[in-house]
Amino acid sequence: MLSGRRYLGAQIVELHPGIIIKAILPDGPAARVDLKAGDRIIAVNGRSIASSGAKEFKQALADVKETGTLFMIIQRRGAYRKVELKLDPYPKAQIDKIIAAHLAQSHSGVAASQP
Repeated sequence: MLSGRRYLGAQIVELHPGIIIKAILPDGPAARVDLKAGDRIIAVNGRSIASSGAKEFKQALADVKETGTLFMIIQRRGAYRKVELKLDPYPKAQIDKIIAAHLAQSHSGVAASQP
């Protein structure tokens, strides 16, 4: 499921169009380069994301699975900033959290119907 995928350490929200950062997870790559909640993602690795959605952003992340290097342009309070960061492999704690959330969501009806 997460094999070869890398971890940004940020939660995003679609604006229709565009993407903003909703939250930054501590100790992740996004936190290390001082990304903040509310930053608007303008471009990733030379590709405009300003009028794109989450699907396009996630594809841009997947495209760098070999190198793990991202060059982003973000907008914060009207000012533009270039950020370079190195994505990390998913930490075990994050994988466990994703799996637990998936199991709770996908299998909640199954557990309730068991005798």
